[in-house]
Amino acid sequence: MKTVESSNMLRVRLAFPAALVFMVTVVGTVGYMWLGRDQGATWLDALFMTVTTISTIGYGEIIHLTSVGRIFTMFIAIFGIASLFYSLTIVMDYLVSRRISDPLGAKKVQREIDKLKSHIIIAGLGRVGKQAAAELYESRIPFVIVDPGTDSQHYAHQHGYLHFLGDASDDEVLIKAGITRANGLIVTTGDDANNLYIVLSARVLKSDLYIVSRAVDDASIPKLERAGANRAISPYAIGGRRLAHLILSPAVVDFFDTVIKRDEQSLNLEGIKVPTEAKVIGQSLASLDALGKSGASILVILRDKNVIPNPDPETILCADDQLLALGTVEELDVLETMISA
Repeated sequence: MKTVESSNMLRVRLAFPAALVFMVTVVGTVGYMWLGRDQGATWLDALFMTVTTISTIGYGEIIHLTSVGRIFTMFIAIFGIASLFYSLTIVMDYLVSRRISDPLGAKKVQREIDKLKSHIIIAGLGRVGKQAAAELYESRIPFVIVDPGTDSQHYAHQHGYLHFLGDASDDEVLIKAGITRANGLIVTTGDDANNLYIVLSARVLKSDLYIVSRAVDDASIPKLERAGANRAISPYAIGGRRLAHLILSPAVVDFFDTVIKRDEQSLNLEGIKVPTEAKVIGQSLASLDALGKSGASILVILRDKNVIPNPDPETILCADDQLLALGTVEELDVLETMISA
């Protein structure tokens, strides 16, 4: 609303100088036409003389000027240049004032956030939040960072991330971040009490939102899940397990590192959900022929709380099955299209 008002104000302020420039152009064109009446001057010649005089280009006299003509040209130059620069001054003042009042383009960012659908919200931009943002950015998944720190705002601005300056525990902030249109929420602040409050607020605002929360203390994991988080994890526990796995099974860790990289053309592991009204429901994996038609391999089927590894070709697909498939980005896209049809 303020942007529309400022644009209207700019038009009002430009009305007088723009009218002055137009008037000087008309007077100059008519005057040069009269001065060149005996030289066979055209209206284009007269307009050219006026524009080159006002703009200070001065290519030369197409119409030969007498003393009267030169005096006329001086008046056209003075009034024309003054009105033209007056107009430019108003435009520059408008641009500079907008930049000073909104140095990081928060209003523009808000307009971009309002356009998002099916995006992810990251609450908190600490070390964990920055890593989550980097992964989503590489995966080309739209996301919004919500953090009250100005340092986080500058960091997001430098990396091209959408950022909303505010506390994610505030319902109004989450609404402005588009939580009602979002697919997921990643809570990464370093305070379990704050994480708990954010999870509660988000679950109330959108009941079907998928929420993943960081837990600083392992004892907070069940509390966060009871509050509404679909998953609650401890980065320290994950880091410790990863270090142990690097000793016990380094080849396996290297494989999954390759799988999750999206910046190169490598294999990816992705979960694909079978929609409740998909045509493939009731079909067997053999009739689906995922490997032959898409090139991707279905490794595991997650059905309710059961895990079906290396599923048999005669396995029948059911609604809400989660298929863990391995393949390139293009192959997985083809498989997802087949499953969702």
